[in-house]
Amino acid sequence: MEFVCYAVCGIFGIYSLGGENIYAGTILEGLVAMRERGTPHGAGVALYRDWGREVIKFFSHKPVSHNVPLPGGIYDNIVEHVEKVPDDAFIYMRSRWLDVYKIVGWPDDIIKIYDISQLKSPVWIGHTRYPTNSPGWYPYQSHPFSVGDVAIVHNGDLSSYGSNVNLLKYKFGYSKFSGTDSEVIAHLLWELYKAYGVEDAVLELLYGRRERWARLDGPYAVAFIIGGPRPVFGAFVDTQHFRPLYVGLDGRNLYIASEAMAIKSVAKDAEVWAMRSGEYILAEGGEIWGNYKKRNVSLLTPPPPSDVLDASNYGVIELADIVRKELERRDVVNVVNVMGHRYLGNGMYRGVLNAWGVVGNASANVMSGGVFNIYGDAQDDLGDAMNDGVIAVYGSVGDAVGQAKRGGEIYIYGNAGTRAAIQHRGGVLVIGGSAGDYLGEYMGGGVVIVLRKTWDEEIGWKIGSGMVGGVIFIRGEVPREKIGYGFDLKRLRRYLELLYREGEISREFYESAAKNPELVAKLDGRAELFAITHHVEIRELSEEEESLLKPYITRFNNLFNTDIKISGETFTIIKPLKI
Repeated sequence: MEFVCYAVCGIFGIYSLGGENIYAGTILEGLVAMRERGTPHGAGVALYRDWGREVIKFFSHKPVSHNVPLPGGIYDNIVEHVEKVPDDAFIYMRSRWLDVYKIVGWPDDIIKIYDISQLKSPVWIGHTRYPTNSPGWYPYQSHPFSVGDVAIVHNGDLSSYGSNVNLLKYKFGYSKFSGTDSEVIAHLLWELYKAYGVEDAVLELLYGRRERWARLDGPYAVAFIIGGPRPVFGAFVDTQHFRPLYVGLDGRNLYIASEAMAIKSVAKDAEVWAMRSGEYILAEGGEIWGNYKKRNVSLLTPPPPSDVLDASNYGVIELADIVRKELERRDVVNVVNVMGHRYLGNGMYRGVLNAWGVVGNASANVMSGGVFNIYGDAQDDLGDAMNDGVIAVYGSVGDAVGQAKRGGEIYIYGNAGTRAAIQHRGGVLVIGGSAGDYLGEYMGGGVVIVLRKTWDEEIGWKIGSGMVGGVIFIRGEVPREKIGYGFDLKRLRRYLELLYREGEISREFYESAAKNPELVAKLDGRAELFAITHHVEIRELSEEEESLLKPYITRFNNLFNTDIKISGETFTIIKPLKI
């Protein structure tokens, strides 16, 4: 079976907490590790570099002064005076504090075209491109994008491009654009940074509270450098978390990447965790701050046996077919040094697969039997359309775990990212820690249990949005407004008070509905008016519910050597409201 990867761009960034220089090879290694996210249609890097004066870099069809010839009859030029730039040139950098290299090609082509192997800097960002809304014919369409002393890389698609461009044209006076949506982020960040500072600039991009047309809409994960005497490094992810972004720390450096394995490929011992919706992380002068939370959950796992497959000998996609063939001929397959290898366990129907490392995207999809033990973390889309079998993750997982799952059991020791159990139809998903936004979105059946024991953090927002079946059990009390599509309890209570005063409802109904909003369903059409779409109870489990959950909690404890008890604990129990 051959798997073809349709991916999205990959971004990578690294910031030295101590200000030490990092060679170009590190950023390129991180990007090359995410090759499956890119294409030969664009790659690039940016770094902090004090030139001592402003320099201008531009692409043109004729060589000017210092230049590097590029494929397609294009020249990359560098000058110090704008009057030396030809009229038909495309300026892609004008800064004293930054340096940018961008090409049409793969990340490892950068070092072939430009002699940057000896370049070093305390701050780098990089990008491997998968074009979606603009072509990849010319290097000026590649990332990073730079405006003033800002350089950015972006994974995603901005639906706000038109309104963003209008703001840049009519307020800030910009007139020349390449047509690539990502470039507006660099323009906006530079102008907003000058006006408000870095943190408020990021908040404007996320929410547009002062500059409405500055708000970015659509999927995005962004990393950036702002040049100056002390460089600023940062990254942020969209408020709906449509694109993954991982953070790593190893005591020396701060890392960000589209995949956890990219960080692990250059910093094996780094603590790595996933950012959640609307989170940002900033660094300057060795200090790190932001609204992010460090969610690193680690668990001691058993050492691998001597009879193993070494994943480092195989390509990111190639390994899956090797593992499939091994499972056909023997009962147990052990794989070590897994580093983002994709599609492992897809279609698995028998045997035991044990993997040590970071399991890549879209693994254990359409699994119909057997046991898959992951001694480490797993990235996005684990267990998609799973029918049967058992998956045990001795770490955390990325986004969309258990998507469209029809049966089987998934056990996660740590945390789950955004949209866990989206379109979940059957079987059980048990999360030992917490989960991001949209838990159980469009859920149609089965059971989801969030224990908040191995990591005690509130679940994200919009729990069970569009839920039509199944049940979600979350340990602890979940605020009612986090469930569904933004239920507003204060607004409902004001409405009920008005109905009571006008004699449309009794005092008893008013008091009961204020405590149990789903009772509003008895008033024709009113439940949907207030986004009341769930039956929610906060209480201890009934005997029947304890009996239902006990086998799965017992298996969780046996797998991870924990002693979690559910008897006597308060749970928030969420079901779809039957109107």
